[in-house]
Amino acid sequence: MSDANPNDGVQQAPGFNFQVLYHVLLEKAWIVLFCFIVAVFLTGAYLKRAPRIYAASVVLQVEQEESRVMKIEKIQGEDLRWPDILKTIEQTLQSRSLFERIVEVNNLTTDPRFLDATGQSPAKDQLAGMLAGMTTARLRRGTRLIDVTVAHTNPELTALVANSLVREYMRQNVEQRATSTGVANDFLMEEAQRLKKKLQESENALQAYKEKTQSVSLEERQNIVVQRLKELSLKVTEAKSVCLKLESELAQVDKFGTNIDALLIAPAVAGDSSVASIQLTLSKLEADFATLKQRYKDKHPKYIQAVSEMAEWRKSFQEAVLKVPQTLHSAYDSAKASEQAMERALHEQETAALDLNKQSIQYNVLSREVESDRLLYDAVVQRMKETSLTKELQPDKIRIVQSAIVPKAPFKPETTKVLLQGLIGGFVFGLMLALFLHSLDTSFKTVDQAENYLGLPVFSVIPQVKAGRPGNGPLVVAEDAKSSGAESFRSLRTSLSMLGREDQRRVFLITSALPQEGKTFCSLNYAASLAQSGLRTVIIDCDLRRPSVEKILTGGRSDHPGVTDFLTGKTATPDLIQDTKIEKLCFISAGTVAPNPAELLTRNSIDALVEEALQQFERVVIDSAPIHAVSDTLLILNRVQTVCLVARACKTPRKSVLRALQVLQKAHAPLAGVILNRLPRRRGLEYYYDSYYDYSYRGKYTQKGVYGEA
Repeated sequence: MSDANPNDGVQQAPGFNFQVLYHVLLEKAWIVLFCFIVAVFLTGAYLKRAPRIYAASVVLQVEQEESRVMKIEKIQGEDLRWPDILKTIEQTLQSRSLFERIVEVNNLTTDPRFLDATGQSPAKDQLAGMLAGMTTARLRRGTRLIDVTVAHTNPELTALVANSLVREYMRQNVEQRATSTGVANDFLMEEAQRLKKKLQESENALQAYKEKTQSVSLEERQNIVVQRLKELSLKVTEAKSVCLKLESELAQVDKFGTNIDALLIAPAVAGDSSVASIQLTLSKLEADFATLKQRYKDKHPKYIQAVSEMAEWRKSFQEAVLKVPQTLHSAYDSAKASEQAMERALHEQETAALDLNKQSIQYNVLSREVESDRLLYDAVVQRMKETSLTKELQPDKIRIVQSAIVPKAPFKPETTKVLLQGLIGGFVFGLMLALFLHSLDTSFKTVDQAENYLGLPVFSVIPQVKAGRPGNGPLVVAEDAKSSGAESFRSLRTSLSMLGREDQRRVFLITSALPQEGKTFCSLNYAASLAQSGLRTVIIDCDLRRPSVEKILTGGRSDHPGVTDFLTGKTATPDLIQDTKIEKLCFISAGTVAPNPAELLTRNSIDALVEEALQQFERVVIDSAPIHAVSDTLLILNRVQTVCLVARACKTPRKSVLRALQVLQKAHAPLAGVILNRLPRRRGLEYYYDSYYDYSYRGKYTQKGVYGEA
């Protein structure tokens, strides 16, 4: 036997096996149908008993931004286009304080529609909770519309609460705005008083500083000082330039000394006005003398007068030239003194400017503080005026697009939807239950499943035989030879006959893993099929604890000796054999009840009985005890040539069968294969032998056709 893998099954192909699902549905169709019918009844009962719920809705639109009557900024700005603002409004519409206002405004504490079973009205907080359970507010995706829906069994109450909810919400907003505006106004008034007092203190400090420094207008003084400082700086620069120029000219003139010709080269001498004037006069006299000289002689008085006059002017010219250095010295000394005076005045002005700057530091600090306090005070006064003005002009954030009306028809329960959900739910639940039960079922349902899991061939599949019908006794091979059950045993006979040579396939042992598998049923019918084929066959009942062969064949137990009597040496083999109604079929019963069958089989081997039976019969079939129940079967395997394991389809767990095969394998039993017994003939089970069994005896193949009878 090859190693069997417990995880092997019918799902051999990769992926989901739709064929398995199809057969599961066919097999468990009654479960799906039952769940479907139950779902229909439950859904109908729910629809009949469910209360009729009415709903009234109000549609609100949140304004994109608050409109302004005047161009005044809001005190606390908020962008109503943001999703979080819209969600906040949506949640505020379901606040408990709002529902308590509705209870008070509509006097719902005395409304008979809210009376409980005792006839008493619930408390205010309980009513608010009830209204919260009745109300839902939902923002439409991608819009600024909010649907406020109130659901209740009373249609008039739904419209009343819905409209009242929106109305009280808008009133609550107005009150909150009024309260917040009043608080803001009071705060601004207090802040204005404080800033006014601080401004007065700042102005008094500035004025005291002005009086202390005797500065009516420090800014103007600073401007004057700065202007004078600029002028003095310019004059000092000019005086220094003049001194430098005079110093240069004086150095040049002093270098020439009393040299008249050299002094005339100096620009300061040549540019002197007196020197230039005398030089011009002298040039004219020399021109006149040149003319006079042509007319008169040197003795002539006019000639002498002209020479004398020229001499005097030359002397005056020399004196004027020599006087220029003295003039330059005097001008230089005067310029130097003026420069020094200007520098002293500039220094004094700079000192005054520094002193003024020191005074301006504190002055500027006080001035800025006054200006800052004045700006703050003016801003608070302006905001206070705006707050008072916008208190009456602030519009609502939301407006009603559609008011609630009294509903005419209930919106719950939705009959079609609920019915459809119930039917689908019942079908799906039935399907899941069928798959769940199928997953829990570890038995064999198909030949392929058994062969793949166990690694052994399935020689035959015995269909389920219903008791109580004519011909449906234990020996179906003899009582109903044309049935599919009889045909399955004939197939078993054929399959076992082809396993080897005839002399090696004469002793067969049929056992099972657990009781109630049908091993005795299979043993008897297999032996009967061998007898019907003309082979002298004997069946030995080796299930010494619960023997049933004799009871089935004769209708009860007798005192006839059997296997236990042979093992104890009380009876010989010929005296054990009993005939049956079936020709060539005999049996050996279990015999006297033994208290210790295992010890009996251990001390006395059954091989001698088998050997003697083979001398009289062509085939020996042994019906043994279940493998897991007792160990008797393992004690009689020495003379057995073929072992077949019976497994009850749709009943015996796979692991039990696998364990039985492993036990037989360890005992070196000549395992041949498996007999799948009592397979139910119902839809969903892959029993592909049915069509063959029905071929000769029933179904469409028994009808006459063109080619005659099948």
